[in-house]
Amino acid sequence: MAYRLVLHVPESQKFEVALKVARNFVKAMGGEPHEVRVLVNAEGITILKRFSEVEELYREARKDGVAVYFCENAMRAFEIDRALLPEGARTVPAGIRALVEWQNEGFRYVRA
Repeated sequence: MAYRLVLHVPESQKFEVALKVARNFVKAMGGEPHEVRVLVNAEGITILKRFSEVEELYREARKDGVAVYFCENAMRAFEIDRALLPEGARTVPAGIRALVEWQNEGFRYVRA
């Protein structure tokens, strides 16, 4: 059985914490099968306006296999240009829908 974790980041100040928790989870899993996703929506999306503050940690998390998703609805609501998305980032049309779908797929939800 693979362990599947989704960390929800609705507040920009929690993004760094979420990446650290994700990396700790990966390390704790050792060789056991796992999948980790971080979903950023709501006000959390504004982290993209100051992404340089967390870019190094983001790159390290990506190297650890953590997938980071940004909500397109939130990007529109907060007028965030797609050009601000970091390399390797993914998007979902609606963060709330993705959270529900992923939980239906067996991901365990943790709010950062």
